[in-house]
Amino acid sequence: MRNARRKHHVVITLIVGVLAVASIGVAAPAGAQKAKVPGVTADEIRVCGVAGVTNPTGVPYQDGFAGIKGYFQRINKQGGVFGRQLKLVSQYDDQTRDSKNIQAVRTCVEDDKAFAVAPVVTQTFSGAKYLVDNGVPTFGWNIQSQWSLGANLFAEKGSFLCFDCPNITPVFIAQQTGSHKAAAFGYGGSPQSEDCARNLKSSFEKWNFPFAFTDTSLSFGFSANDVSAIVQAVKDQGVDFITACMDLNGEINLNKALKAAGINNVKFWAPQGYDSENLKKYGNDLQGMYFIVDFVPFELAKGNKEMEAFLTSMKKAGQAPTEQALAGWQNGALLVAGIKAAGKNFTREKVIDAINNMSDWTANGIRQTIDWTGKTTAAHHGPDPVGAQGCEAYVTVENGKFVPQFNTTAAKPFICFSVNPYPATLTNPTYSNGDTAKSS
Repeated sequence: MRNARRKHHVVITLIVGVLAVASIGVAAPAGAQKAKVPGVTADEIRVCGVAGVTNPTGVPYQDGFAGIKGYFQRINKQGGVFGRQLKLVSQYDDQTRDSKNIQAVRTCVEDDKAFAVAPVVTQTFSGAKYLVDNGVPTFGWNIQSQWSLGANLFAEKGSFLCFDCPNITPVFIAQQTGSHKAAAFGYGGSPQSEDCARNLKSSFEKWNFPFAFTDTSLSFGFSANDVSAIVQAVKDQGVDFITACMDLNGEINLNKALKAAGINNVKFWAPQGYDSENLKKYGNDLQGMYFIVDFVPFELAKGNKEMEAFLTSMKKAGQAPTEQALAGWQNGALLVAGIKAAGKNFTREKVIDAINNMSDWTANGIRQTIDWTGKTTAAHHGPDPVGAQGCEAYVTVENGKFVPQFNTTAAKPFICFSVNPYPATLTNPTYSNGDTAKSS
Protein backbone atom coordinates (compact mmCIF):
# COMPACT_ATOMS: atom_id res chain seq x y z
CA MET A 1 0.00 0.00 0.00
CA ARG A 2 1.41 3.37 -0.95
CA ASN A 3 -0.20 5.30 1.91
CA ALA A 4 -0.07 6.05 5.61
CA ARG A 5 -0.74 2.55 6.83
CA ARG A 6 2.46 1.47 5.15
CA LYS A 7 4.86 4.10 6.44
CA HIS A 8 5.15 2.84 10.01
CA HIS A 9 5.54 -0.72 8.82
CA VAL A 10 8.71 0.32 7.03
CA VAL A 11 10.06 3.25 9.04
CA ILE A 12 11.68 0.88 11.52
CA THR A 13 14.27 -0.08 8.95
CA LEU A 14 15.25 3.56 8.55
CA ILE A 15 16.08 4.34 12.17
CA VAL A 16 19.71 3.21 12.11
CA GLY A 17 20.92 6.04 9.90
CA VAL A 18 20.08 8.80 7.46
CA LEU A 19 19.85 7.68 3.88
CA ALA A 20 21.94 9.48 1.28
CA VAL A 21 21.12 9.63 -2.40
CA ALA A 22 24.16 9.79 -4.63
CA SER A 23 24.00 11.23 -8.11
CA ILE A 24 26.30 9.28 -10.40
CA GLY A 25 25.49 9.21 -14.08
CA VAL A 26 26.66 6.96 -16.87
CA ALA A 27 24.96 6.91 -20.24
CA ALA A 28 22.84 3.80 -20.59
CA PRO A 29 23.62 1.62 -23.55
CA ALA A 30 20.90 1.52 -26.14
CA GLY A 31 19.95 -0.92 -28.76
CA ALA A 32 17.21 -3.14 -30.01
CA GLN A 33 17.18 -6.81 -29.15
CA LYS A 34 18.08 -7.71 -32.69
CA ALA A 35 21.31 -5.86 -32.00
CA LYS A 36 22.49 -6.12 -28.41
CA VAL A 37 20.62 -5.67 -25.13
CA PRO A 38 22.63 -5.48 -21.88
CA GLY A 39 22.42 -8.72 -19.95
CA VAL A 40 20.62 -10.67 -22.66
CA THR A 41 22.22 -13.46 -24.66
CA ALA A 42 20.77 -16.08 -26.97
CA ASP A 43 19.99 -18.35 -24.01
CA GLU A 44 20.17 -16.22 -20.87
CA ILE A 45 18.74 -13.15 -19.09
CA ARG A 46 21.16 -11.91 -16.44
CA VAL A 47 19.92 -10.38 -13.19
CA CYS A 48 21.94 -9.06 -10.24
CA GLY A 49 20.79 -8.53 -6.63
CA VAL A 50 21.78 -6.40 -3.63
CA ALA A 51 20.84 -6.96 0.02
CA GLY A 52 21.79 -5.61 3.42
CA VAL A 53 23.00 -8.99 4.60
CA THR A 54 25.15 -7.28 7.23
CA ASN A 55 22.81 -5.06 9.25
CA PRO A 56 22.28 -3.99 12.88
CA THR A 57 18.68 -5.18 13.24
CA GLY A 58 18.99 -8.86 12.41
CA VAL A 59 16.33 -8.67 9.70
CA PRO A 60 16.97 -11.39 7.07
CA TYR A 61 17.28 -9.13 4.04
CA GLN A 62 19.30 -11.84 2.27
CA ASP A 63 16.13 -13.91 2.05
CA GLY A 64 15.18 -11.81 -0.96
CA PHE A 65 17.80 -13.71 -2.93
CA ALA A 66 16.18 -17.04 -2.05
CA GLY A 67 12.78 -15.75 -3.12
CA ILE A 68 13.79 -14.55 -6.55
CA LYS A 69 15.91 -17.66 -7.21
CA GLY A 70 12.91 -19.80 -6.32
CA TYR A 71 10.76 -17.94 -8.82
CA PHE A 72 13.42 -18.12 -11.51
CA GLN A 73 13.73 -21.89 -11.00
CA ARG A 74 10.00 -22.22 -11.45
CA ILE A 75 10.03 -20.27 -14.74
CA ASN A 76 13.20 -21.96 -16.02
CA LYS A 77 11.63 -25.39 -15.53
CA GLN A 78 8.83 -24.19 -17.80
CA GLY A 79 11.33 -23.30 -20.51
CA GLY A 80 12.29 -19.81 -19.39
CA VAL A 81 11.16 -16.60 -21.09
CA PHE A 82 11.27 -16.56 -24.88
CA GLY A 83 13.61 -19.55 -24.71
CA ARG A 84 16.04 -17.87 -22.33
CA GLN A 85 16.89 -18.96 -18.81
CA LEU A 86 16.76 -16.42 -15.99
CA LYS A 87 19.97 -16.25 -13.97
CA LEU A 88 20.82 -14.40 -10.76
CA VAL A 89 24.46 -13.85 -11.60
CA SER A 90 25.57 -12.03 -8.43
CA GLN A 91 24.38 -11.40 -4.87
CA TYR A 92 26.01 -8.42 -3.17
CA ASP A 93 25.99 -7.44 0.50
CA ASP A 94 25.95 -3.65 0.75
CA GLN A 95 26.68 -3.96 4.50
CA THR A 96 23.93 -1.38 5.12
CA ARG A 97 26.29 1.35 3.97
CA ASP A 98 25.44 4.04 1.43
CA SER A 99 28.79 3.81 -0.35
CA LYS A 100 28.56 0.03 -0.60
CA ASN A 101 25.04 0.23 -2.01
CA ILE A 102 26.14 2.59 -4.77
CA GLN A 103 29.15 0.42 -5.48
CA ALA A 104 27.03 -2.73 -5.61
CA VAL A 105 24.45 -1.44 -8.08
CA ARG A 106 27.17 0.00 -10.31
CA THR A 107 28.97 -3.34 -10.28
CA CYS A 108 25.73 -5.09 -11.24
CA VAL A 109 25.31 -2.83 -14.26
CA GLU A 110 28.86 -2.10 -15.37
CA ASP A 111 30.76 -5.28 -14.50
CA ASP A 112 28.12 -8.02 -14.33
CA LYS A 113 26.27 -6.58 -17.34
CA ALA A 114 22.90 -7.36 -15.78
CA PHE A 115 19.71 -6.65 -17.70
CA ALA A 116 17.91 -5.83 -14.43
CA VAL A 117 18.82 -5.30 -10.79
CA ALA A 118 16.72 -7.51 -8.53
CA PRO A 119 16.12 -7.87 -5.75
CA VAL A 120 17.17 -4.78 -3.80
CA VAL A 121 16.38 -5.63 -0.17
CA THR A 122 18.26 -3.38 2.20
CA GLN A 123 18.01 -0.48 4.62
CA THR A 124 19.82 1.89 2.29
CA PHE A 125 19.06 2.63 -1.35
CA SER A 126 21.57 5.36 -2.15
CA GLY A 127 22.20 3.79 -5.55
CA ALA A 128 18.65 4.52 -6.70
CA LYS A 129 19.46 7.64 -8.72
CA TYR A 130 22.25 5.85 -10.59
CA LEU A 131 19.75 3.19 -11.64
CA VAL A 132 17.24 5.84 -12.68
CA ASP A 133 19.85 7.78 -14.66
CA ASN A 134 20.80 4.61 -16.52
CA GLY A 135 17.26 3.36 -17.14
CA VAL A 136 17.86 -0.05 -15.51
CA PRO A 137 14.72 -2.03 -14.57
CA THR A 138 15.02 -2.41 -10.81
CA PHE A 139 12.90 -4.46 -8.41
CA GLY A 140 12.98 -4.72 -4.63
CA TRP A 141 11.45 -4.24 -1.19
CA ASN A 142 10.06 -0.76 -0.64
CA ILE A 143 11.05 0.72 2.70
CA GLN A 144 12.60 3.94 1.35
CA SER A 145 11.41 7.11 -0.31
CA GLN A 146 13.99 6.64 -3.09
CA TRP A 147 11.78 4.05 -4.80
CA SER A 148 9.67 6.92 -6.15
CA LEU A 149 12.62 8.58 -7.92
CA GLY A 150 11.97 7.02 -11.30
CA ALA A 151 9.54 5.06 -13.46
CA ASN A 152 12.05 2.19 -13.72
CA LEU A 153 11.96 1.38 -9.98
CA PHE A 154 9.41 -1.27 -9.04
CA ALA A 155 8.93 -2.48 -5.47
CA GLU A 156 6.72 -5.28 -4.25
CA LYS A 157 4.16 -2.96 -2.62
CA GLY A 158 4.39 -0.16 -5.16
CA SER A 159 7.04 2.53 -5.30
CA PHE A 160 5.51 5.35 -3.28
CA LEU A 161 5.34 5.76 0.50
CA CYS A 162 3.68 8.57 2.41
CA PHE A 163 5.77 9.16 5.52
CA ASP A 164 3.68 11.97 6.96
CA CYS A 165 0.14 10.75 6.28
CA PRO A 166 -2.21 9.63 9.07
CA ASN A 167 -1.81 5.97 10.01
CA ILE A 168 -5.04 4.01 10.25
CA THR A 169 -3.51 0.64 11.19
CA PRO A 170 -2.66 0.99 14.91
CA VAL A 171 -5.82 2.96 15.63
CA PHE A 172 -7.96 0.26 14.03
CA ILE A 173 -6.17 -2.51 15.96
CA ALA A 174 -6.56 -0.65 19.25
CA GLN A 175 -10.25 -0.15 18.55
CA GLN A 176 -10.84 -3.76 17.52
CA THR A 177 -9.02 -5.20 20.55
CA GLY A 178 -11.08 -3.20 23.01
CA SER A 179 -8.11 -1.20 24.23
CA HIS A 180 -8.73 2.01 26.15
CA LYS A 181 -5.66 4.25 25.94
CA ALA A 182 -2.60 4.32 23.69
CA ALA A 183 0.99 5.54 23.88
CA ALA A 184 3.70 5.84 21.23
CA PHE A 185 7.44 5.29 21.51
CA GLY A 186 10.48 6.01 19.37
CA TYR A 187 14.24 6.23 19.50
CA GLY A 188 15.83 9.53 20.48
CA GLY A 189 18.45 10.83 18.09
CA SER A 190 16.78 9.22 15.09
CA PRO A 191 14.78 11.81 13.13
CA GLN A 192 12.83 9.09 11.32
CA SER A 193 11.81 7.35 14.54
CA GLU A 194 10.97 10.60 16.31
CA ASP A 195 8.87 11.86 13.40
CA CYS A 196 7.13 8.49 13.19
CA ALA A 197 6.21 8.57 16.90
CA ARG A 198 4.81 12.09 16.63
CA ASN A 199 2.77 11.07 13.62
CA LEU A 200 1.35 8.11 15.52
CA LYS A 201 0.13 10.52 18.18
CA SER A 202 -1.62 12.67 15.57
CA SER A 203 -3.19 9.56 14.03
CA PHE A 204 -4.81 8.51 17.31
CA GLU A 205 -6.01 12.06 17.81
CA LYS A 206 -7.43 12.23 14.27
CA TRP A 207 -9.70 9.26 14.94
CA ASN A 208 -10.52 10.30 18.51
CA PHE A 209 -8.88 7.39 20.30
CA PRO A 210 -7.71 8.23 23.86
CA PHE A 211 -3.97 8.90 23.80
CA ALA A 212 -1.72 9.21 26.83
CA PHE A 213 1.76 10.31 25.76
CA THR A 214 4.64 10.03 23.29
CA ASP A 215 8.14 9.09 24.49
CA THR A 216 11.20 9.26 22.26
CA SER A 217 13.81 9.03 25.01
CA LEU A 218 14.79 5.42 24.32
CA SER A 219 18.12 4.48 22.79
CA PHE A 220 18.61 1.81 20.15
CA GLY A 221 19.60 -1.42 21.92
CA PHE A 222 18.12 -0.49 25.32
CA SER A 223 17.43 -3.22 27.88
CA ALA A 224 14.40 -3.90 30.04
CA ASN A 225 16.28 -2.38 32.98
CA ASP A 226 16.47 1.03 31.27
CA VAL A 227 12.75 1.81 31.21
CA SER A 228 11.58 1.96 34.82
CA ALA A 229 10.21 5.51 34.40
CA ILE A 230 8.31 4.50 31.26
CA VAL A 231 6.85 1.46 32.99
CA GLN A 232 5.59 3.66 35.80
CA ALA A 233 4.06 6.12 33.33
CA VAL A 234 2.25 3.32 31.50
CA LYS A 235 0.85 2.09 34.80
CA ASP A 236 -0.11 5.52 36.15
CA GLN A 237 -1.87 6.64 32.96
CA GLY A 238 -3.71 3.40 32.27
CA VAL A 239 -2.06 2.68 28.91
CA ASP A 240 -3.10 -0.69 27.50
CA PHE A 241 -2.05 -0.29 23.85
CA ILE A 242 1.47 0.56 22.69
CA THR A 243 2.59 1.43 19.20
CA ALA A 244 6.22 2.11 18.46
CA CYS A 245 8.66 3.16 15.78
CA MET A 246 11.26 0.71 16.99
CA ASP A 247 12.72 -2.62 15.99
CA LEU A 248 11.15 -5.83 17.28
CA ASN A 249 13.81 -6.26 19.98
CA GLY A 250 12.92 -2.85 21.35
CA GLU A 251 9.23 -3.69 21.60
CA ILE A 252 9.97 -7.05 23.21
CA ASN A 253 12.26 -5.49 25.80
CA LEU A 254 9.58 -2.95 26.67
CA ASN A 255 6.98 -5.70 26.91
CA LYS A 256 9.26 -7.71 29.22
CA ALA A 257 9.73 -4.72 31.51
CA LEU A 258 5.97 -4.21 31.73
CA LYS A 259 5.30 -7.84 32.55
CA ALA A 260 8.08 -7.85 35.15
CA ALA A 261 6.21 -5.01 36.84
CA GLY A 262 2.97 -6.99 36.79
CA ILE A 263 1.42 -5.13 33.84
CA ASN A 264 0.09 -7.93 31.67
CA ASN A 265 -2.84 -6.36 29.81
CA VAL A 266 -0.91 -4.24 27.28
CA LYS A 267 -1.22 -5.04 23.59
CA PHE A 268 1.41 -4.00 21.05
CA TRP A 269 1.41 -3.09 17.40
CA ALA A 270 4.75 -4.17 15.90
CA PRO A 271 5.68 -2.59 12.54
CA GLN A 272 7.83 -5.61 11.70
CA GLY A 273 8.31 -9.17 12.89
CA TYR A 274 5.95 -11.39 10.93
CA ASP A 275 8.48 -14.19 10.58
CA SER A 276 8.30 -17.83 11.74
CA GLU A 277 11.91 -17.57 12.90
CA ASN A 278 10.84 -14.90 15.37
CA LEU A 279 8.32 -17.32 16.85
CA LYS A 280 11.15 -19.78 17.46
CA LYS A 281 13.47 -17.11 18.81
CA TYR A 282 11.14 -15.14 21.07
CA GLY A 283 8.34 -17.57 21.90
CA ASN A 284 5.93 -16.22 24.52
CA ASP A 285 7.55 -12.78 24.37
CA LEU A 286 5.51 -12.18 21.19
CA GLN A 287 2.21 -13.05 22.85
CA GLY A 288 -0.30 -10.24 22.33
CA MET A 289 1.63 -8.48 19.57
CA TYR A 290 -0.19 -7.52 16.39
CA PHE A 291 1.35 -7.35 12.92
CA ILE A 292 0.11 -6.09 9.57
CA VAL A 293 0.75 -8.06 6.40
CA ASP A 294 0.45 -6.60 2.90
CA PHE A 295 0.08 -10.00 1.24
CA VAL A 296 -2.05 -13.08 1.84
CA PRO A 297 -0.82 -14.37 5.21
CA PHE A 298 0.98 -17.69 5.02
CA GLU A 299 -1.62 -19.10 7.42
CA LEU A 300 -4.32 -18.45 4.78
CA ALA A 301 -2.35 -19.92 1.86
CA LYS A 302 -4.52 -23.00 1.29
CA GLY A 303 -6.29 -22.66 -2.04
CA ASN A 304 -4.11 -19.77 -3.22
CA LYS A 305 -2.04 -21.43 -5.95
CA GLU A 306 0.66 -18.76 -6.08
CA MET A 307 1.21 -18.67 -2.33
CA GLU A 308 1.22 -22.45 -2.20
CA ALA A 309 3.86 -22.48 -4.96
CA PHE A 310 5.99 -20.00 -3.01
CA LEU A 311 5.76 -22.00 0.23
CA THR A 312 6.58 -25.24 -1.59
CA SER A 313 9.58 -23.63 -3.26
CA MET A 314 10.91 -22.29 0.04
CA LYS A 315 10.42 -25.63 1.76
CA LYS A 316 12.38 -27.45 -0.94
CA ALA A 317 15.17 -24.89 -0.60
CA GLY A 318 15.24 -25.19 3.20
CA GLN A 319 14.36 -21.50 3.38
CA ALA A 320 11.97 -19.97 5.91
CA PRO A 321 9.03 -18.22 4.21
CA THR A 322 9.72 -14.63 5.22
CA GLU A 323 8.41 -11.29 4.05
CA GLN A 324 11.78 -10.61 2.44
CA ALA A 325 11.79 -13.93 0.58
CA LEU A 326 8.29 -13.25 -0.70
CA ALA A 327 9.39 -9.79 -1.83
CA GLY A 328 12.09 -11.44 -3.94
CA TRP A 329 9.53 -13.88 -5.36
CA GLN A 330 7.21 -10.99 -6.30
CA ASN A 331 10.12 -9.07 -7.83
CA GLY A 332 10.87 -12.05 -10.06
CA ALA A 333 7.23 -12.39 -11.02
CA LEU A 334 6.95 -8.74 -12.03
CA LEU A 335 10.17 -8.85 -14.05
CA VAL A 336 8.97 -11.91 -15.94
CA ALA A 337 5.54 -10.37 -16.54
CA GLY A 338 7.21 -7.21 -17.84
CA ILE A 339 9.45 -9.11 -20.26
CA LYS A 340 6.55 -11.16 -21.59
CA ALA A 341 4.41 -8.05 -22.03
CA ALA A 342 7.26 -6.28 -23.87
CA GLY A 343 7.48 -9.07 -26.44
CA LYS A 344 10.27 -11.12 -27.99
CA ASN A 345 12.27 -8.06 -29.00
CA PHE A 346 12.25 -6.72 -25.44
CA THR A 347 14.66 -4.05 -24.21
CA ARG A 348 15.06 -2.39 -20.86
CA GLU A 349 12.92 0.53 -21.99
CA LYS A 350 10.18 -1.71 -23.39
CA VAL A 351 9.99 -3.73 -20.16
CA ILE A 352 9.75 -0.56 -18.06
CA ASP A 353 7.00 0.80 -20.32
CA ALA A 354 5.13 -2.51 -20.28
CA ILE A 355 5.03 -2.66 -16.49
CA ASN A 356 3.92 0.96 -16.23
CA ASN A 357 0.95 0.06 -18.41
CA MET A 358 -0.21 -2.68 -16.01
CA SER A 359 -3.27 -1.63 -14.02
CA ASP A 360 -4.09 -4.75 -12.02
CA TRP A 361 -0.87 -6.29 -10.74
CA THR A 362 -1.53 -8.74 -7.86
CA ALA A 363 1.64 -10.90 -8.08
CA ASN A 364 -0.61 -13.68 -9.39
CA GLY A 365 -3.09 -13.32 -6.54
CA ILE A 366 -0.95 -13.03 -3.42
CA ARG A 367 -1.34 -9.32 -2.76
CA GLN A 368 -3.82 -6.51 -3.17
CA THR A 369 -3.84 -4.81 -6.59
CA ILE A 370 -1.15 -2.36 -7.65
CA ASP A 371 -2.07 -0.08 -10.55
CA TRP A 372 1.28 0.82 -12.11
CA THR A 373 -0.45 3.34 -14.36
CA GLY A 374 -1.11 5.47 -11.28
CA LYS A 375 -4.79 5.90 -12.06
CA THR A 376 -6.16 4.09 -8.98
CA THR A 377 -3.12 3.76 -6.72
CA ALA A 378 0.03 5.84 -6.29
CA ALA A 379 2.40 3.50 -8.08
CA HIS A 380 5.44 5.78 -8.34
CA HIS A 381 5.04 9.36 -7.28
CA GLY A 382 1.74 9.70 -5.38
CA PRO A 383 -0.33 10.90 -3.78
CA ASP A 384 -3.07 8.30 -3.97
CA PRO A 385 -5.78 9.36 -6.42
CA VAL A 386 -9.29 10.08 -5.20
CA GLY A 387 -11.11 6.85 -4.42
CA ALA A 388 -7.97 4.88 -3.59
CA GLN A 389 -8.09 2.27 -0.86
CA GLY A 390 -5.44 0.80 1.39
CA CYS A 391 -5.77 -2.89 2.21
CA GLU A 392 -3.94 -5.04 4.76
CA ALA A 393 -4.19 -8.36 6.52
CA TYR A 394 -3.73 -8.61 10.28
CA VAL A 395 -2.25 -11.32 12.51
CA THR A 396 -1.43 -11.69 16.18
CA VAL A 397 0.55 -14.25 18.16
CA GLU A 398 -1.43 -16.78 20.16
CA ASN A 399 0.23 -19.76 21.84
CA GLY A 400 3.32 -19.55 19.67
CA LYS A 401 1.50 -19.19 16.34
CA PHE A 402 0.49 -16.37 14.03
CA VAL A 403 -3.29 -16.19 13.87
CA PRO A 404 -5.21 -14.06 11.33
CA GLN A 405 -7.46 -11.49 12.97
CA PHE A 406 -10.64 -9.48 12.57
CA ASN A 407 -12.66 -12.07 10.67
CA THR A 408 -10.31 -12.33 7.71
CA THR A 409 -10.36 -15.57 5.75
CA ALA A 410 -8.58 -17.15 2.79
CA ALA A 411 -11.35 -15.83 0.56
CA LYS A 412 -11.25 -12.37 2.17
CA PRO A 413 -7.74 -11.85 3.55
CA PHE A 414 -7.59 -8.04 3.34
CA ILE A 415 -9.44 -5.33 5.23
CA CYS A 416 -9.58 -2.02 3.40
CA PHE A 417 -10.11 1.65 4.19
CA SER A 418 -10.39 4.67 1.96
CA VAL A 419 -7.13 6.62 1.95
CA ASN A 420 -8.25 9.45 -0.33
CA PRO A 421 -10.24 10.76 1.30
CA TYR A 422 -9.58 9.22 4.69
CA PRO A 423 -12.69 7.93 6.48
CA ALA A 424 -14.21 10.03 9.25
CA THR A 425 -14.39 6.94 11.46
CA LEU A 426 -12.90 3.44 11.40
CA THR A 427 -16.13 1.60 12.07
CA ASN A 428 -17.04 0.55 8.51
CA PRO A 429 -14.09 -1.14 6.81
CA THR A 430 -14.58 -3.34 3.78
CA TYR A 431 -12.96 -6.50 2.51
CA SER A 432 -10.89 -6.23 -0.65
CA ASN A 433 -13.82 -7.57 -2.68
CA GLY A 434 -16.03 -4.72 -1.47
CA ASP A 435 -18.06 -6.63 1.13
CA THR A 436 -18.53 -4.92 4.48
CA ALA A 437 -16.10 -6.31 7.03
CA LYS A 438 -17.50 -7.48 10.33
CA SER A 439 -16.09 -6.01 13.52
CA SER A 440 -14.43 -8.41 15.91
